[in-house]
Amino acid sequence: EIQAALEEARAGGLDATARTTLAAQRARLLERSDDAERRLTGPLARAWDEGPEADRPRVLAACREALATRAYLRTVIQDLSRALGEDEESSVSNRRH
Repeated sequence: EIQAALEEARAGGLDATARTTLAAQRARLLERSDDAERRLTGPLARAWDEGPEADRPRVLAACREALATRAYLRTVIQDLSRALGEDEESSVSNRRH
């Protein structure tokens, strides 16, 4: 759905309704990205640091999945920001920490 909206934006610009929809989708994705970050720096980091050695492969796999999710979301968020004509610095990188 988001990719289709992005293609439409690239092809012919955005009307007010499409702009509002894309901005709402970006906000939802920013929350998902923040959730992935909290998972990485919270429970997964603790599981790695404090968990038994036998759990490390499972924790590592979960970390890889969370990192891949976060990277994908950042890319889509950047694409949405570009389509909306907004500065990426204000909408993405400030939320990366």
